[in-house]
Amino acid sequence: VGRKAYLFAGSHQAAEMAAAMYSFMASCKKNKINEFDWLKDVFERIQSHKQKDLYQLLPSNWEEYQPK
Repeated sequence: VGRKAYLFAGSHQAAEMAAAMYSFMASCKKNKINEFDWLKDVFERIQSHKQKDLYQLLPSNWEEYQPK
């Protein structure tokens, strides 16, 4: 599905961003995480996260590092 759709992404950079989002959503599904909840939480917390701690926001680590 992706390869042909990326031809119409507008630019190479836009196609790379779309591919990254597909990967994040697939990772959420693999880890049985609601994609909307994950994305909403990441958008809310990403500005306050240190660069070295961004791995905590990846779908595979997200539930472990939820604020209590």
